[in-house]
Amino acid sequence: MKYQGFLTGGKAMMVNVNEVRNFWNENPCQANLSDSEDRRRYFEEISRKRYGGREWHVPTVANFAAFRGKDVLEIGCGIATDGLEFAKNEANYFGVDLTPQAIDMAVERFGLFGVPGRFQVANAEEGLPFPDQSFDHVYSFGVIHHSPTPWKIVREIHRVLRSGGTFTVMLYNKTSINYCVEIMFLRKLFRWCLIPRFMPGLLARVTGFDQWKLEGHRKILLEKKRMSKEEWISINTDGPMCPLANVYNRKEAADLFSDFKELRQEIWEFNVEHWSFIGRAIPENAAKWIGRNWGWHRMIYGRKI
Repeated sequence: MKYQGFLTGGKAMMVNVNEVRNFWNENPCQANLSDSEDRRRYFEEISRKRYGGREWHVPTVANFAAFRGKDVLEIGCGIATDGLEFAKNEANYFGVDLTPQAIDMAVERFGLFGVPGRFQVANAEEGLPFPDQSFDHVYSFGVIHHSPTPWKIVREIHRVLRSGGTFTVMLYNKTSINYCVEIMFLRKLFRWCLIPRFMPGLLARVTGFDQWKLEGHRKILLEKKRMSKEEWISINTDGPMCPLANVYNRKEAADLFSDFKELRQEIWEFNVEHWSFIGRAIPENAAKWIGRNWGWHRMIYGRKI
């Protein structure tokens, strides 16, 4: 397997998997999309916001209904928003996640909706708790790019898939507007605007950005004047405390999955919310077109032969 690590100046960013586990255990993905005290409504609102908002494309790329009767493994299942859709479409669903908090919430969710599924806390880097050739399909959406050793997870995907089995993986896209324009240009250009104490609150009111994120970025800027390219990217993807996030272009993604056949890639998702009043002025069809050409989600599909 060929792999091009996410490097700057020839040195890899050193992040321990425990840092990744701790961050996501404290911040389960999508858990903040609802504050309903009724737990069933809480999970329903999360699903509604995920599929009815900027991630409207997920049902299309995941193709939930295509795996009826098949053994499906999700790596990094989180609180099992997508997992519930696989299970509701009668897949034999298994979910693993690095974090106990996410697994607890996933088990609760499946129980509330009376849907069968099996869950386990597992570190896919160290080896999945399944025999060789256990699954027909492996799904992982926005997870592998947070791993210090993503090639180990890809190796495990290959191992647990049956011959002819397929995978669907989402990685952050290096050729996106989000990366090239927003993260690597605009945020660097205007980062020092956060230094005055009043600016995070002012910018939050003007732009609609989360104030807590702006406050977090201000704190990092005050404490750390210089940071590596990897550190800058990581704190500008999933919040200022995110310990690690990688981005991939077409070749890097293909190299990562080079042990598979029938590789295919697609680009999706342009988040208009990141662009304040400019984003709100962009027509929906235009935003979708931008997403399909320079979006943040690089989908990779393939098959084990």
